[in-house]
Amino acid sequence: MKSILLSFLFLVFGFSLKSQTLATSEVTLFGQCMIELEDQNEATTLETEMRNNPNIKIVRLDYNSQRAFILTKDIDQLTEEQFTSWFMEYDSKVRCIQVGRYGIDAIKPFPFEGCEK
Repeated sequence: MKSILLSFLFLVFGFSLKSQTLATSEVTLFGQCMIELEDQNEATTLETEMRNNPNIKIVRLDYNSQRAFILTKDIDQLTEEQFTSWFMEYDSKVRCIQVGRYGIDAIKPFPFEGCEK
């Protein structure tokens, strides 16, 4: 009887911990692309503005490679249209977009194959 009670308590406790872990785990999505910026100041200004977006955890714009990489927070899905909109007035300069789940989907290495300038 004692072993049955201990097994039951272990099962309930284990299920409770797993439920709490699933409820508090945060989904992190990523988006990356190429973006045609005119100069380093333009890239710096855009990166600063994007950091004010409440759905962006990390943003990196590299003027030299013309590449952007973003990690999200507090959202569970990301479309290419939503990702592009985060570039505000530069949205027409965004191309070769990839979005996915960070840590699950493979991030394409730079330079992106099949991406024409």
